Amino acid sequence: MASSSVRVLASDEVARATAELIFALQKEFPKAQLVPCEAIEGEAIHLEVRMPGTGASLRAAQERAIELKQEVENRYSFFTLVRIVSSKVS
Repeated sequence: MASSSVRVLASDEVARATAELIFALQKEFPKAQLVPCEAIEGEAIHLEVRMPGTGASLRAAQERAIELKQEVENRYSFFTLVRIVSSKVS
């Protein structure tokens, strides 16, 4: 019988990783609102970062968010989703 390569995630690991990612994102983007987004299979953490800006500023923010999430992914060995979107002005 072949061994399974599926890794079961411990809830405390996911909680620690989520907290680290949230703190890093808040530090990097203090005016952003962080909210959970729709889950995607295979991703342990799902966050949407709503922040002011358009075009180039949002693309730059997305690139930085990817760097931050990759640090967490490397440390905890599971995948995360971080999506930067423009916040709506009311």
